[in-house]
Amino acid sequence: MAEITRSEFVKCCAAGMCSCVAFAAMPEAAEAQSANPEFDRIKWQLEAARVRYAKLLEILEQNVDEPALRRMMDQLGRECARQFRARTFDKYKGDIHGFLEAIQRPDGWVEKVEYDEAAGVLRVFDRSPTCTCPLVKEGLTSTEQCYCTLGWQKETYSAILGRPVDASVEKSILRGDKGCIFRITVT
Repeated sequence: MAEITRSEFVKCCAAGMCSCVAFAAMPEAAEAQSANPEFDRIKWQLEAARVRYAKLLEILEQNVDEPALRRMMDQLGRECARQFRARTFDKYKGDIHGFLEAIQRPDGWVEKVEYDEAAGVLRVFDRSPTCTCPLVKEGLTSTEQCYCTLGWQKETYSAILGRPVDASVEKSILRGDKGCIFRITVT
């Protein structure tokens, strides 16, 4: 298979052969003005991937029934959790308190966790003012993305606790809230 050069790719995009016409001229213009063209190229690629991912979700919503889409998003979130398992459930399996302490540290991603151990309920308050998924383009990515996050929560907390859990979204940045709050319930 012959490789396509970036300038050939840009020409194809400009001709409407892909869905990233808005980004066609951006990388070359950014490289001409930047002191770090490699950084700009990677930044452009990430932005293009975010837009493409948002469009993929849009297409899936139009072509797949809602229960199937939500199952797929759940599975995607579970795969994401497995990707980071060495830092999460492999390290903290059977040690929920250690995990909760680690994720609430100043360098962690969680502002706070309310854990009612007797009731088997956790409320997880995410720290970030933006969606933490690197594929999300806020304002463009569908709220169906939250089902991916729920898959991550279920996979991670089930593995650490050694019991199945259910997860729900109480608040979501993608749904217009100022932050994300997740409810994890041991089943």
